[in-house]
Formats: sequence, C-alpha cells, structure tokens
Amino acid sequence: MSYIHANGWQLLDNQNNQVEVGQLIDYPDKKFELSGGSPPHKPSSTGRVYGSWTDTEGSREYFPTVFGLRWVEY
Repeated sequence: MSYIHANGWQLLDNQNNQVEVGQLIDYPDKKFELSGGSPPHKPSSTGRVYGSWTDTEGSREYFPTVFGLRWVEY
C-alpha cells in the first residue's frame, strides 16, 4: 500500500499516523475504504478524501474531518 499525499501535503489520522490507500476507516456500524484525496487548495479549505463504503457500490467524496483525518504540509 502507499501513503496518501499530494503537492507537499500528507493525510494523517488523529494519532499523527500517515494514512494509506486501501485503509479501512471505522465509522459507526460500517467501514469506509480510502482510495485517495486532494489537499486543501486555499487556507480555509480542509481538502477532501475519496473512497467507498464496504457495504455499497460507488465511490464518494468527504471532508477528511468526517473520519478524524487531516491534511498537513510537509
């Protein structure tokens, strides 16, 4: 697996661990599989994360804070 990063930003969880493509995120009563994301494009943005719920088809886009994630510059 590879870590999710782009344009000098990396995606971290609430314990400051790098997040990987394919990582499963626990959400009440279901799981979300991350496939990537895009970092913030301006200071007031939080960026986005992409993936799909393991119990449904199709991909979705969310704010990273929904899953306790955040983009940080490195």
